[in-house]
Amino acid sequence: MKMDETTKKDLLKILVDALGQGLAEQESNHEPEFMKNFLPIPEHKRVLDPDTLLILGGRGAGKTQLFRLLAFPNGRGALADVTGVDKLSFLDRTMWVTGYGGERNHGLKFPSQESGEIFSDTADVLDWRAFWLGLTLGSVLRHIGDFPGSNVFERIPSEIKKTLTDELQLVSVWVPMVKKELEIISFVLDKVDETLIKEDRWLFITYDELDKLTISHSKLAIPIRELLAFWLDRWRRWDRIRPKIFLRNDLFAPEFLGFPDASKLQAYQIRLEWQASWLYQLFMKRMANSDARLLQYLQKVPDVISKHDPILGYIPRSEERVYQDVIRNMVGQFMGKDAKKGITHRWIPNHLQDSNGRIAPRSFIKLFERAARFELERFDLKQLPDDRLLQPTHLQGALMETSIDRIRELAEEEYPWLNDLKPSLAGIEVPTAKSNILAAIRNTEWRKESKVPASDSDGIFKVLLKLGVLETRSDGKVNMPDIYLYGFSMLRRGGIRRPK
Repeated sequence: MKMDETTKKDLLKILVDALGQGLAEQESNHEPEFMKNFLPIPEHKRVLDPDTLLILGGRGAGKTQLFRLLAFPNGRGALADVTGVDKLSFLDRTMWVTGYGGERNHGLKFPSQESGEIFSDTADVLDWRAFWLGLTLGSVLRHIGDFPGSNVFERIPSEIKKTLTDELQLVSVWVPMVKKELEIISFVLDKVDETLIKEDRWLFITYDELDKLTISHSKLAIPIRELLAFWLDRWRRWDRIRPKIFLRNDLFAPEFLGFPDASKLQAYQIRLEWQASWLYQLFMKRMANSDARLLQYLQKVPDVISKHDPILGYIPRSEERVYQDVIRNMVGQFMGKDAKKGITHRWIPNHLQDSNGRIAPRSFIKLFERAARFELERFDLKQLPDDRLLQPTHLQGALMETSIDRIRELAEEEYPWLNDLKPSLAGIEVPTAKSNILAAIRNTEWRKESKVPASDSDGIFKVLLKLGVLETRSDGKVNMPDIYLYGFSMLRRGGIRRPK
């Protein structure tokens, strides 16, 4: 049955609402709804491994969603089911507590950024060690009823217990107390670990939003470095108390963190990186679980749904033939009259990836959300034959918007110097000679607060290559992927144009 204008507009409105802005901060706080938006991928399996300490990923890679999932028993169970972890032999013998982050979602109150900023002005290594030890104890004390043999906590002075339980925000109050009682607190946590071994149980402490420890980005290195050092030390000391630290790639980079023992974490870390098939699966999952009408639209493609999980909702298939057919129905097979302009389901990830082949789920979701908005603003039923909801030109326009947003996100905190570089690169047509890029870098007026990553143009050029912002072609010329091109206001011969 042919869809009319009202039906298509309704579906587009639902699609915009379902996809939102593709931001973790805008995800629902309602657990069932959150679960139906979440997609477990093979990369997530190692997160449940006791020997995985560090989970790395770029901005928008899905770290916070995964952190939130681990806070929900149903979420952990669903993740175990999908990834093949044996719940009965392992997961049911675990306890999970939040060591830092997730205040908005779990009602926890950790020290504010202002407190962290003031504390960092005078804190030494021992102060930060007391800080992380105190937060660890505070996390455990909030769940004291879950621990067998919890009478060991009676060894801790009652004033410290009360402060760490009820007044964890007051860093200046409890850090001196913890420093004074370091020996007894360490002893108590040693006993907790011994009890967990006897009971054959595990305690996992999760950390996220570590960029919120202080106001100043430059002050984050020391507390993060000391958190990793603390857990490397306790890794050898404790058998059953384990951390799960979610950290942005840039905050773990050697040039920022300067952590001498980073190589020791190599075997205990994973990086969240997404394949195109998983991104399409995520997109379709959001559609399928948002509204019955979008589910019905998806099911115009045979066997698009793999199964219905009681917790995670509808889970689409990830095979290329499935999402190829979905995109063909929604946009059309080609981005123009024929394949010369690009095959649509391949054009999308090809234009969203950086030069290292990485795509942020946030950008992928945002592309479709923006395209749906463009379609509603310029709706023309004649341009949407059959079951189509989106025009290729609106996907192209959405790519430009997504590129601008991506540069804004990266320059916000991780790489503020990118803002200084934008005027220098604007108007350059790529591919171009390397000398043109180096000249633009040399002519850039850097602000003092921009934290430029290198002292000369060659050094900055190498950083841009490493970040995936630039790439050197086989002919020696320099190219910039589209996900960054439009955010820098650079040009490409025959490039896309903004919809009118």
